[in-house]
Amino acid sequence: MTERSRPGLWAEIALALALLSLATILLNAALFWLLGNRLELERRTDLALSAARALQTQLETADTEAYPRILRAYGEGGLELTQLYVVDEALNELASQAGEPPAVADAELREALYMKAESFQVEGSWTGRRAVVVTEPIVRGGKVHGALRLGVALPGGGPISPGLGFVLGFTLLSATMVALFGYALFRRRLIQPVTLLQAATQRIAGGEFGHIAELDAAEELQQLAGALNVLSVSLASYRERTASQVESLEQANEELRQVQEELVRSEKLAGVGRLAAGIAHEVGNPLAAVLGYMELLDTGVGDDALERELIGRARIEVDRIHIIIRQLLDYARPGEGERTHVTPRALLEEAVATVRPQPAFKDITLHIEASDSLPVVHVEEDKLHQVLINLLLNAADALGGKGTITLGARLQGNELCLSCQDDGPGFERDVLSKVFEPFFTTKEPGAGTGLGLAMCLRIVEGQGGWIRAENRDGARLTVGLPV
Repeated sequence: MTERSRPGLWAEIALALALLSLATILLNAALFWLLGNRLELERRTDLALSAARALQTQLETADTEAYPRILRAYGEGGLELTQLYVVDEALNELASQAGEPPAVADAELREALYMKAESFQVEGSWTGRRAVVVTEPIVRGGKVHGALRLGVALPGGGPISPGLGFVLGFTLLSATMVALFGYALFRRRLIQPVTLLQAATQRIAGGEFGHIAELDAAEELQQLAGALNVLSVSLASYRERTASQVESLEQANEELRQVQEELVRSEKLAGVGRLAAGIAHEVGNPLAAVLGYMELLDTGVGDDALERELIGRARIEVDRIHIIIRQLLDYARPGEGERTHVTPRALLEEAVATVRPQPAFKDITLHIEASDSLPVVHVEEDKLHQVLINLLLNAADALGGKGTITLGARLQGNELCLSCQDDGPGFERDVLSKVFEPFFTTKEPGAGTGLGLAMCLRIVEGQGGWIRAENRDGARLTVGLPV
């Protein structure tokens, strides 16, 4: 639904001012016109009465033959006469200057001729009115000689009245002048300052913090501009403080990242040390066998077939040593932090192959439960490998060298869940909520740093996943990764 457009502030003010001025002038003009019309009406009625009475007196002292001349003199005297005639008792016309006598005596003539009384009334409509005076009878020689009727036109109303036209013209001109003057005044004193404030607000909203709006306007508008300027300066100061804080936070985050990487490397080296202790023993056995084979070959066996067999066995033992050392070096090598697509089962098999030569796993059965059809995950392989190694080493410590550890992988919704389950005693109730806290450990002093599971948590969360610990027929740690 489109919003209906409204006129501007200046247009509304100018229109309201013009309408108010028009109504005020129109009411005043109408009042003056009515008062003037009323005064003119009273003046003409008084004039009609005075003229009729004076004419009656003059006719009573004049001959009947002089009536037309006397009436004609009054008719030419400037009065706007509508009726002026004299009739006798039989309604015979004795003299007439304007209008015609009625065929039948009306109430006013009967009142004058028979009741010897004067009558006055206003006849006609709003567009044409007249004051009609029927004087007392003209008496000559003690007898009623006749009656005089005089009608004078009164100031009328209507659309074509000259007085009303002047009033309307004056009203229109006054309203136009007031509207133009009000528009010029309000535009300079109100509209222009408001427009400047609007432009300044838009500039500040556009990010130009610190912009100052300067106005030459009324006190209230200057106060509004002052408040806007305070807001602009405050925003500029706030932006500077925010930029400084963001820079400090970025620096602190970089330092934290470096510390985290150092902790990861430290924990990894600790794991390398634990692996190296077992690998040294594991490498010693094949190395002793190789040395024995070399001594036999050095004494000279004298049997080519036996020499080839000894050389083959020595090669197998050396390959075994090579594999063990390579796995240790691969685990200890710092990762490049690049994510790759990893197959879950291959990831679990590599972790098992890394820890299997350890003496701690000599009497521990390692199982892998993972389907080859599981979807790949996009992770940093070396870091996730470190997590699994840490979980396996912790499980071996909990089992005390005997038991079963199962590494599993399953798809749950949009997540791949990797689990490390052992059949040991599990976590104690008060320990379960603290296993991921840094430097928390249940091992003897010097046997652990307490950073293993804490670093596992940081690594897994960095991959966009989660990790949790629980007791389920032993201890189970589950890692969830987005597919």
